Amino acid sequence: MNKVSYFIVNAFTTELYKGNPAAVCLLDSAIPESTMQKIAQEIPVPTTAFVQKKDNDFFLRWFTPAKEIPICGHGTIASAFLLWKQGIVPVNSSITFQTLSGPLQAIWVNELVEITIQKYRLEEIECPVELEEWLGMKPTYVGKTELDYIVELSHEEYIADFKADFHAMNQFPVRGVCITSHSKDEGIDIVSRFFSPAQGIDEDHVNGSTHGALGPYWCEKLSKESIVSKQLSKRGGLLYVTPKIKDVAIAGSAVRVLSGEILIKY
Repeated sequence: MNKVSYFIVNAFTTELYKGNPAAVCLLDSAIPESTMQKIAQEIPVPTTAFVQKKDNDFFLRWFTPAKEIPICGHGTIASAFLLWKQGIVPVNSSITFQTLSGPLQAIWVNELVEITIQKYRLEEIECPVELEEWLGMKPTYVGKTELDYIVELSHEEYIADFKADFHAMNQFPVRGVCITSHSKDEGIDIVSRFFSPAQGIDEDHVNGSTHGALGPYWCEKLSKESIVSKQLSKRGGLLYVTPKIKDVAIAGSAVRVLSGEILIKY
């Protein structure tokens, strides 16, 4: 019977029990995908990240309790934070993760973990009838990326009060639906929520990858170079988003809340 060290890190927050929790498993050697999936089912958090060092590279994979996923912003933030805080990598050194979505770089800036993610092309579309029925209102804007629907609503209250019908989402040909609006609070530019039962996550507490589209969209609309984004899930979280020419930088705080060992057999 072997053991794997794991940690639970809350990303996009400085508070315990807030933000988006990710389990980070540090692997000394490769383990089967089936074992990774079983571990993700055993640890009750939205995403479990598996980090293995090979030579000078770190290989990173993410699993929800239901499946492996190709990109996970908060799982990457949590993994980088842990490698620095455990002294595995010096804080003044960047980290490059090799992932299914290509290399992802993380740096430590002003007590924040900053990662660079893909900028997603956002195409405005006519709102599908089934999406408007699901929303229960006519949206201000609907766009589609290669992954998601991005939906702007006219008021922040609509975002906060929205009750999603997850069963009805099975008909949508997307990974998930992000609803967003301009924020009414000083110091916060936008708010959003993200629903993705297709990944086994009904509502993601704080979603990083959608900001590969939200960042450029809102920066252009608000005539800003960067934005502060607040997730209005029950746990909440803050993201600092800066679109660049070819990609998007997202940054957030993190806090470690638990550590332990999990027994594995394969």
